[in-house]
Amino acid sequence: MRLFLLAILLASSPVINGQEIDQQITSKTKRLSEIEVETEQILDELEGLRLQWIRKELDQIGYPKYTEDIQIVKHSALTLGYSEKHEQAAWVQHIVIPEVEFANVSRTNDFRIDSLVSTGSSQEEDYFLKKIAADGTMEFDGFGYDRGHLAPSADFRWSQKALSESYFYSNMSPQKPEFNRERWAELESWIRTYVIDFNEAVYVVTGPVLKDGLKQQGGNQVSIPELFYKIVFDLGGDEKRAIAFLMPNEHCAYPISGYVTSVDSIEKLTGLDFFSSLEDTEENRLEAMNTMEGWVHEDNSEFGEVAPLKAPLPKGHFNTLQAKYKVGEKTKICGTVVASKRSRKDAVYLNFDQKYPRNVFYASIWKNNQNNFSYDPEKEFLGKIICVEGKVELYNDQARISVNREEQVSYWEDVIGEKE
Repeated sequence: MRLFLLAILLASSPVINGQEIDQQITSKTKRLSEIEVETEQILDELEGLRLQWIRKELDQIGYPKYTEDIQIVKHSALTLGYSEKHEQAAWVQHIVIPEVEFANVSRTNDFRIDSLVSTGSSQEEDYFLKKIAADGTMEFDGFGYDRGHLAPSADFRWSQKALSESYFYSNMSPQKPEFNRERWAELESWIRTYVIDFNEAVYVVTGPVLKDGLKQQGGNQVSIPELFYKIVFDLGGDEKRAIAFLMPNEHCAYPISGYVTSVDSIEKLTGLDFFSSLEDTEENRLEAMNTMEGWVHEDNSEFGEVAPLKAPLPKGHFNTLQAKYKVGEKTKICGTVVASKRSRKDAVYLNFDQKYPRNVFYASIWKNNQNNFSYDPEKEFLGKIICVEGKVELYNDQARISVNREEQVSYWEDVIGEKE
């Protein structure tokens, strides 16, 4: 960047020779250095102002109310409610801002004890033990769980200070690797995509579902949650909305849309009261929302997904998330065909709600059965909501139905019409 700015300065100068050239180079190089210093100062001031704004907004919106004894701990860009009983946060609240799009602060990986937790936070030995082997190398003896961030470090990559503070052990919880590194990480990325696409800052509350009887690990007996939740509030502009997700601490086979729920349901599960400072009517409206409608930008087709049809469906019909529980049964599975593809052997595959390989259900129409259709099924069903009837099979952990004839397919509007 320094050379680029110098080139611009030189290009704008008149043609000169000899000693004057040396003087101009010296002068403009000095000015360039002054500009760089000033730029760094402005960037530092902007970071400080953003941290102040976030702290003001977090305090203003308020924190979850909790019946059990927890300590509220405030850091620069996040606030958490620490549960000594479970040696982790019951909730962590932060704000994701649009500046995350151009953030370039690298991971710090400076995991450390949170000195602001008065009772003492969890620590490294609660997640794994390490020792020096006979050959001088370091050996790690873990418990099989990641140090899972509740507020993800990538959300703070616009601030060195905020990112570093996300590595306090008070922001960690034991998470299965196949959960933390896959669907949970995808959900975190999805939230950042929303912020960037809509240029909207959002409030995020994340936490484990804590209860008595959970398994524990480490010397401080850190509880191992079975479920994690994440709540997102977009309170900017006229289109205020909320969405919540609840995921098991294991491999999550469904797309993130399959784990959508309402804030109300999270409150009932955790005993927490979120965003109680909002006006009651507005709070009730937001906390009852339970769909992804409005959360995916019309220009963003990266995920190639739609939300599964909301259960319960009409009698005898089930959505794509329910399909795997119907394996071996003859039934009707309904959803949106988001992708259709013809294989090399001329079989037609219809992916419902989610594109391959992330889909959890699909229908196959083999070549020798396609003459049983009065239309081209590859083109006819794309983008439509349909139901397919047949025996549900499980293939490569994906549920499917083989469709042999046109009569096995019905359109959703006709199904709804029959119900009415």
